[in-house]
Amino acid sequence: MELAPELEPCGVVVIDKPLGWTSRDLVNKVGRLYDTRSAGHAGTLDPQASGVLTVAMGEATKLVTRLMDAPKTYIAEITFGSETLSDDASGAVVRTSPLPVGLTVDKLQVLLASWLGELPQVPPQVSALQRGGVRDHKRVRMGEVVVREARPVQLYEAEVLSASPVAATLRLRVGAGFYVRALARDLGNALQSAAHLNTLRRTHGCGFDVAEAVTVEALAAMSPEQRLGKLLPLLDVAARLLPVVQVDAAMALALRQGRRLPWQAEANTELLMAHGSTAVAMVRVDDGHLVVSRGFAHASLPRVTAVDETVA
Repeated sequence: MELAPELEPCGVVVIDKPLGWTSRDLVNKVGRLYDTRSAGHAGTLDPQASGVLTVAMGEATKLVTRLMDAPKTYIAEITFGSETLSDDASGAVVRTSPLPVGLTVDKLQVLLASWLGELPQVPPQVSALQRGGVRDHKRVRMGEVVVREARPVQLYEAEVLSASPVAATLRLRVGAGFYVRALARDLGNALQSAAHLNTLRRTHGCGFDVAEAVTVEALAAMSPEQRLGKLLPLLDVAARLLPVVQVDAAMALALRQGRRLPWQAEANTELLMAHGSTAVAMVRVDDGHLVVSRGFAHASLPRVTAVDETVA
């Protein structure tokens, strides 16, 4: 039953991803609930991980890259004594080692403190990274040994919540492209032992806290109007990423046309230009002018449709 004009949903819904679902599965489910094929997520979570996953729809999908670049916070439980093919509990054990001797919270905290900042990290063999159009996890399943070069990643914060020679629980704040599974593996090596990631929960990501998230079961049980209440407007989401500057209608039109406009600000400053409650464009300052890096179409209202679908 159609309850409103046929308009494309536009905004972001924050999901508390359950264990066992792939990020793609979750996006497909949410897209069906909002009756749109224009949906994408920011920041993949493995099936063995839970927590914050942002799903963008319509024009808000243009924010996905920005959302992915934002820092993320995790609670990670690491098990010592064995290393796995995937660097987490889902993979086959490839190496065992004696447990680290006398490991305490203080000792582990000192080690992690020395890793803060930019550090080189070799991604796990089993990952969604691609080479020649084939993802690494598919190569591994075909029997190939995947070897990747270390790449720089950011570890902003690391707090040891508990630690023993058997296991440790950490709170980590990291940058884009950081693999917590790889950190678990590297901790095992640094402690002259072996280790893998046992559980992982994203508590904050892309500017959103897990307290703001809704479960997919709860979303499916809502009425269409209630679901719309969970859809955050494009401008509200963009405002978490960039400073917002209000412009008049004439300037909004000029920016939508891609024109370079005079603007006094430090070079490479990035801004979100808005006209009232409508996001107009993401811009950067270049040689005293605004340059549009991403424009937004005229805001559309979310579409309200009656969807009766059980969680699968």
